[in-house]
Amino acid sequence: MDGGVRYVYSLSHGCSWTKDGGNWKGVKGLDSLTKMYDGNGGLTGNTTELVSCGGKLLFMWEGYMTRNPSNSNRKQIWCAEITLETHDECEVWGNVEWIDVVQSVPMKFELLRCLVVSV
Repeated sequence: MDGGVRYVYSLSHGCSWTKDGGNWKGVKGLDSLTKMYDGNGGLTGNTTELVSCGGKLLFMWEGYMTRNPSNSNRKQIWCAEITLETHDECEVWGNVEWIDVVQSVPMKFELLRCLVVSV
């Protein structure tokens, strides 16, 4: 994608994009991500972050460890790496290249913000 493109995530519209302040459009092809998100704590009102990084998107969210009741005092931080492909400048397709838990943290911790840092 070229400059002027912004990406956001909302529960009501999923992953969306806009170019130069135009209309918001959905990123297509992310059904597998939606299933993982829904099934792993994404719909619980926890923090969800989406950042653009080197032509890809990083999608992070907090999920509860529901499969292991002995860890009810901990939650998981999930991350997905999404590659992007533009079709005729009017469609953006995403492909989930990788998705997994990146950290287990105490329940009191919160995912506040994701930032991309280049060194």
